[in-house]
Amino acid sequence: MPGFEEVSVYLRGIHALVMGRRDGLAWLDISAAGVWRSFSAIVWSLPALAIGWASFRLSYLSGFPAGTSVGASFFVKLLIVDILSWIGPLVIIAILSRPLGFSDMIAPLIVASNWFSLPALYLGAVPIALNLIAPQMAGFASFLMLVVLFGSIFALFRIVRSICGEQTLLAVALTTLFILPAVIIAQFLQHAFGLG
Repeated sequence: MPGFEEVSVYLRGIHALVMGRRDGLAWLDISAAGVWRSFSAIVWSLPALAIGWASFRLSYLSGFPAGTSVGASFFVKLLIVDILSWIGPLVIIAILSRPLGFSDMIAPLIVASNWFSLPALYLGAVPIALNLIAPQMAGFASFLMLVVLFGSIFALFRIVRSICGEQTLLAVALTTLFILPAVIIAQFLQHAFGLG
């Protein structure tokens, strides 16, 4: 698994792409091995994901009598939901890449989106943690979450557009494919696992 220094290099590349600089790809490993290694971003994101799980647990238990608890399987289910909603959009984009003519972009798209998820998830964990620690600030935490959400979507679009060049419509379509299937998959699995 990549160490901190290596991940820092990748994040510099992500920052460059967000700034509209396609040379940010030079900071990323977009080889076949680099594509697979980029999925270690999931492991790096586990602490941020765990904060979300803690919040989800409280929300879930609020619908049950006081004293109700959940076992380890509850968190395993949440991990499965997060992993599949992370990987699902990438599979869909990879399948569509050849017939839609952007197969040459698939490795940069996968690597960049995986490493971008790392800062995006940690930023998203801030308002969640704030709501857990200071429930009286729930309104501000919700506002902050919206700012992070829309900021992350815009940053993802900027990354995709940097990779796609000036193909703005393709960048919009791909950004939508990164987001919408992830939401659908997460909601479907939560319902299937009895978490909804």
